Amino acid sequence: MERTLNRLSKQADEIIDNDTDWVELGQELDVSMYRHDDPYPEWHAETNDFDPMFLAMLWAKTEDESVTGLSDRLKENPDVADALGFTEEDIPHGDTFARAWRERFDSLQTTIETTAKTTDEIATERGSSIGGHTGLTLEETKGTSKRTEQRLLRKKTTEVLDEMAGVVFPELDIPRPENAIYDQEDFLELMTIMGMEGEAANGGADIHGDKLAEDKDIHPTEDPFYEDGMRGETLLNAIHELSVQAITDMVNNAAYRALTRIKPYAEFPDPVFMAIDITYVAYYGEREGLKWVSGTPDHKQYDWCHKFATATLVGDGVHMVVGMLPVGNPNFTDNQAYPGGEEKSYVAGDVVRKLLSITKHHVTPRCVYADREFASADAISAFEQHNMRYMMPAPRNDRTKRWLKRNVDMERGIVSVEQNWALHGPVKHGVSNERVTTTLIGLPGDPDDEQYGYGETADEGEELIPEEDQAAVPFYTNTHADDEIALDRRQTRRKVEQYNRRGGIETAYKKIKEFAAWTTSKDFSVRLFHFGFAVLLYNAWLMVDFLVQAGLDVEFRSKPRITAQRFISFIDRQLTRLI
Repeated sequence: MERTLNRLSKQADEIIDNDTDWVELGQELDVSMYRHDDPYPEWHAETNDFDPMFLAMLWAKTEDESVTGLSDRLKENPDVADALGFTEEDIPHGDTFARAWRERFDSLQTTIETTAKTTDEIATERGSSIGGHTGLTLEETKGTSKRTEQRLLRKKTTEVLDEMAGVVFPELDIPRPENAIYDQEDFLELMTIMGMEGEAANGGADIHGDKLAEDKDIHPTEDPFYEDGMRGETLLNAIHELSVQAITDMVNNAAYRALTRIKPYAEFPDPVFMAIDITYVAYYGEREGLKWVSGTPDHKQYDWCHKFATATLVGDGVHMVVGMLPVGNPNFTDNQAYPGGEEKSYVAGDVVRKLLSITKHHVTPRCVYADREFASADAISAFEQHNMRYMMPAPRNDRTKRWLKRNVDMERGIVSVEQNWALHGPVKHGVSNERVTTTLIGLPGDPDDEQYGYGETADEGEELIPEEDQAAVPFYTNTHADDEIALDRRQTRRKVEQYNRRGGIETAYKKIKEFAAWTTSKDFSVRLFHFGFAVLLYNAWLMVDFLVQAGLDVEFRSKPRITAQRFISFIDRQLTRLI
């Protein structure tokens, strides 16, 4: 489509692609060229807010919203407000925006409205969430609009939270004194608030305990609430009574029930793949006597951490945690079941067994994706014992590198396959050098590609691998793979390239941490409970996003349409309806 673009629209045209949202666009647009049209003199108190005000007007007009409602919308979308240049304290009142539109921006109204229309058209054509609001017919936008999305957000969030309150939260059995005057649900409401606000367990509980007391009409001086109520110590003492295993079981049961309750609301797609991984949560406190604190890989920016293994569904419109397991404590590792009985903080193959045992009754993935840490004889044995298909990058050791050099045609980019590739190693309840077989695939590509997790190509003390030997990646799998004819090779390549679906798991972990209340407690039970509860809130966000996307009847996109901050802001206003 040929269109005339003004200077600002040209910027939008260069910035917008299918993943661009208003946070990115607001940060990138430069509107300083229009300051000379600002009627306010330089000495005027509001002169410095020209850029944020201009961008806010553009945001409203692009989304076909009233400028009068900008104040509330900015407060509901703090990430957008920040990107446009507002701080939480200086967002103007709604009347200020309306008056500025009529008076201050009178000469710029045409520019803003024209830019809004072309920005919307560009974004709609490229599949960006910014588009679909003005200047296009319903047929052209498949009936999608921001207002429709907002209505679905309200409706589906309420449905999911009602299900969490009625079905998921009861799985979290929090200890209370026999005659406590508060309900168990109060704990969970408090945890939700703290997770959304990202506050410390003790201080956050005190602050929000006051709010809960007010909501329940509990008088602060005449009622025993403050002696037996929602104080920070009350919450911590309750979690201290829970064992690590009890917390793990509760979170996994709650995640399972959340998954089963989403299905009636939409045609929930079968989980095509599942990713198994280990995430690190930084630890900076004293370590003496702490069994669950362990070291980190060299590329991390911190030295010590807690580790959590997760099983995550990966598919169209789906990216949800269905199993969680703390790892890193030799007392919780079945070291005696391994030949030699060497004490290890965890064994990757046994992590696979435990996660598959947690998820196998309610998840049937077509294939499990794991990272290179799990590429061992024991892990392969675990997958086979559970009759589960797997795919994972293989070690680039001397043996596989020789095979890659002999068999992978880098010049023509042709994959190669070796059936019944043997490898040896300790296996649970087996011997120290047990033989297992797998299929080895050599994929022409870059081992330094971030998704494969190789980084440097030589171990300490080794010489760097010649550059010509680096451009191939080995994979282990028990899925059918062949290289006999061109069709076989194309199908094998597609299977390996589907491993990309596990990409974004690291982003998922970062998002989970956004839902976690933080704590200075050394007690691992407290930290585990906070992480597990954050997983449940993260899943709730993705369930809402999935249901909104299903309701919009558009093609599912891997990047959520509902941002985490937007979901958090919405829940923050709706917490009184949570329980």
